[in-house]
Amino acid sequence: MNPDGRMVEFPSLMTTGTGRPSADARLLKLAAWLQGRQEPVTREEIYEAFPDDYKGKPDAREKKWTRDKGDLKKLGIPLSFLDEEGENGAYLVDPSACALPKLEFTPQEATVLWTAGQAALRTHDHPLHDDLELALRKLIVGAKGLPPRASSLETDTTELEREKVRNWLETLTDAVERRKRVKLVYRRADGSVSKRHVNVYGYAWRRGQWIFVGHCHARDAVRLFLLERVQELELDPADKKRPDYEIPKGFNIHAWSRQETWDYLVHDPIEAVVAFRGSLAKIASQILPSARLSSGPDGSRVARFPVRNLRGLVRQALSWGPEAELVEPAAGRVMAREMLAKLEAQLTEGTTP
Repeated sequence: MNPDGRMVEFPSLMTTGTGRPSADARLLKLAAWLQGRQEPVTREEIYEAFPDDYKGKPDAREKKWTRDKGDLKKLGIPLSFLDEEGENGAYLVDPSACALPKLEFTPQEATVLWTAGQAALRTHDHPLHDDLELALRKLIVGAKGLPPRASSLETDTTELEREKVRNWLETLTDAVERRKRVKLVYRRADGSVSKRHVNVYGYAWRRGQWIFVGHCHARDAVRLFLLERVQELELDPADKKRPDYEIPKGFNIHAWSRQETWDYLVHDPIEAVVAFRGSLAKIASQILPSARLSSGPDGSRVARFPVRNLRGLVRQALSWGPEAELVEPAAGRVMAREMLAKLEAQLTEGTTP
């Protein structure tokens, strides 16, 4: 499709082993013809324009046309039916309604795509550098299989079964409504497992995963938990008749749902320094709105901000690509090299990262 919305005809984009156009190529040719007419067309006109595709008895042609309409829709090319046009109505392609099918990747495909794209970006004279960078960022945000952070470099999460998630969300809802504490078995970021009692204050959907926040009895403090790390969860009320706790005044789950991974309280706060260059330098204030920003001698933007989960920041810094450099702390740079070395070893051995 041209930038102005007009469909371009590619008569032989794909062929079968016999040299005949494949089904998708035939459909694209049909779509190009329909759009090129720029006016409603009837079934009979379509049948006449493509006699080899729509031959045989009327019922056979009608079935073939019904299948083609469905296949065109799957390709992102829906047809509008105008029943006031002609005796049996007519069809029209609306360019503004066309859309590409949703991209979906397996974790393995997503990792290969991300790695290849980042490698290409490191070639600064790449002719489509800016377009590729934009495409990768869009994929990080929206594509299935590519997580919204660089966890594909060092994954420590597992997908939960839908039924189990639904049951746990019902338990959290019950806990919040009746102010009943819960008992859970939780896996920390380092892989260790512990049992907790938590007074749940609220839960939310954040960047592709469920979280819940509450007072952790073991830590005697408010903590954020990732539902994907929960192994067991059930109500464990201290009092069956009265509420076990009250939610603090002013508590706002939305404030917690906007937390970044490096804000999680894993260790005492340390200052981190990240330098943004190129296109990222222009949007540094949007990437890290709460950071203290200054300009570097090379035109970069240097961000300074506190970090409570260094590993989370390292993963994110790697996902930002070559235009972001984690300058401090030194331990973070060591951690980044270890993650990349682990990924290289996994790809070399052919194992799933």
